Amino acid sequence: MQCSFKSFSLISLFFVAFTGLFISCSQVTPEIYTTDYSVIFDYRDEEALPSARLSVFASSASDVRRYERISIKSLDSGYIWDTRKIERLDTYDLQWVGCTNLIVPEEEKLPSGKYEVTYYNADEKECTVTLDVKYDIELYDVLLSELSEFMKKKHGIQKIAVYDKEHIMIYFGDRTEEFKTTRGIWNAYREAATYQVIWYAGNGSVICVEPEKTVTPNEE
Repeated sequence: MQCSFKSFSLISLFFVAFTGLFISCSQVTPEIYTTDYSVIFDYRDEEALPSARLSVFASSASDVRRYERISIKSLDSGYIWDTRKIERLDTYDLQWVGCTNLIVPEEEKLPSGKYEVTYYNADEKECTVTLDVKYDIELYDVLLSELSEFMKKKHGIQKIAVYDKEHIMIYFGDRTEEFKTTRGIWNAYREAATYQVIWYAGNGSVICVEPEKTVTPNEE
């Protein structure tokens, strides 16, 4: 289960609220403050239905460089993900550890309900937290052309991410009038090369990522 750095960078920006959870630790390390999740729907093009993946992250009091493995279990379905391919991030006074690319077999849907997430450090000491994953399963059947209307009904918020030629994010925020056209994006950021429209609802528990598009200065 490979975690992409680009997705990791995006998801870290969506955690505008954190949920305190019951924590059961067998040792003093690793120490988890909070754990949160997002169900992410990725759109490839106008005609294809989205694919879905689960992102799970924890803010940690202990050094995230010591984390080596994460095990995630859906208590309702029995699905288990066990991976050493985890992402780590230091941001201000918090450290984050997790993965953004937990998927189920083709034709299956990500289970909602209770999950157990266990974090292991290099000494195999562990900390287990519980998550209650909730999302609108109807999104599996929403085409890109229908997404805007669907998300408005769900009180979704539209954001935009702008990248330069090296694919480094140079802007992330609300899609104001300034960013409604590619010309407007280019006027604000002359180094802009591509952009993505991103919807999120439920304080970031559901995220829809539209296909990346080219910034064209002459296009309105």
